Amino acid sequence: MTATSDPAPGSAYRPATPWHPGPALLVAMLASFAPLVLWVLGPIAESMGIAAAPEPTSAEGLPPLSSPLMMAQMMLGQILSFAVVWAAAGWKGARRSALQLAAPQTGFATAAGLGLMLVVLILPLEILFYRLAGIGLFSDSAWLLEGLRSPLWWGVVIIAVVLAPLWEEVTFRGFLLSALAKTRLGFWPAATISSLLWTFLHWGYTWPGLASVFLAGIGLSWIMQRTGSLRAVIVAHGVINAFSLTVIALFAP
Repeated sequence: MTATSDPAPGSAYRPATPWHPGPALLVAMLASFAPLVLWVLGPIAESMGIAAAPEPTSAEGLPPLSSPLMMAQMMLGQILSFAVVWAAAGWKGARRSALQLAAPQTGFATAAGLGLMLVVLILPLEILFYRLAGIGLFSDSAWLLEGLRSPLWWGVVIIAVVLAPLWEEVTFRGFLLSALAKTRLGFWPAATISSLLWTFLHWGYTWPGLASVFLAGIGLSWIMQRTGSLRAVIVAHGVINAFSLTVIALFAP
């Protein structure tokens, strides 16, 4: 049996999952930190003379995605994170309900439009935050920029537009949000908690960058509430990231 909660008026979201908040949080954290096991590949590859570990080039201390080794670690890590949550969500055969796959899924065009709407709403605030902080607008994206201007640009697109939205939304707006929202917390406190935890994944960003990530999380949670569709939030997240990559590629110094 899955626990369920009646949707709020005007909401298509109906949380239904056999997972309780504590275990669901542990799974989400395990998925988030599982890629750390892949970082041993760097020293191993370097010791074997296969590849040299790149030096960090960004404010958040991340090596650039122009490095094949870094890109491979990132992709494999995202796939591993997705696999952990996807497997856990299948417990008791409840994957469709736990991940909001059972409800009618929003069409691609509508979901993309919702993503563009979030861009329009959040971008002015993001620019304001960076200006108030006196920090360059592209200070948190140096590691992406080097990858975008390298022959491996296509890998950066896959990482940011496909893999990141897929595993992050399955984890935070799908699996974890369902477990939290079915409790007495209700939807918005649960969405705030899951968005804060998602923001923590970007630790090392400047505070304007973290604030922008959190606002995006709240916006994506709103899309989930209104549509009840995991596909909608994944596509919207992908659109936001695609827009960000385009701006970085065209305008970053």
